[in-house]
Amino acid sequence: MAVAMPGVPTGTTAVERQFVATAFVVDGDSTLLLYHKKLQMWLPPGGHIDPGETPDEAVRREVREETGLEVEIVPDDGPSGPSDPGVATLHRPRIVQLEDIPDPKGFHQHIDLIYFCRPVGGRLNPAEAELEALRWFTYEELADGAITHEVRDSARRAIEELA
Repeated sequence: MAVAMPGVPTGTTAVERQFVATAFVVDGDSTLLLYHKKLQMWLPPGGHIDPGETPDEAVRREVREETGLEVEIVPDDGPSGPSDPGVATLHRPRIVQLEDIPDPKGFHQHIDLIYFCRPVGGRLNPAEAELEALRWFTYEELADGAITHEVRDSARRAIEELA
């Protein structure tokens, strides 16, 4: 018996899921969003986690590739984890989302590990092949109707926690 899965088109029994890492980069009272060429929407930097890559490495790489900035992941106040030799504690995402991704090649979903970060180096150098614009948004400017509720809410949470 097939079980209906939230967000999965009717008649679909299995769905491909891909892990991605996303960063809300906060500097002062603003967060950085990019206007994605293909999707035609404001999004935080992020993308697929490559084979052999940790989520921490992926989020730093994606921010660097898309924006030119080097970032640090700001840890939450959760437990620090084990300290035994050969055991590393990765940063815990602030938010984990399951996102439906409509695609001409076939429906799939992203398991999005979302981190809050601060810039620590580099300079803004947009990846022009992927995005049309980069812009720092203040809490108030996030009210722009061109920004989805999901992005707005997460961006505001990042500013509240890091500003």
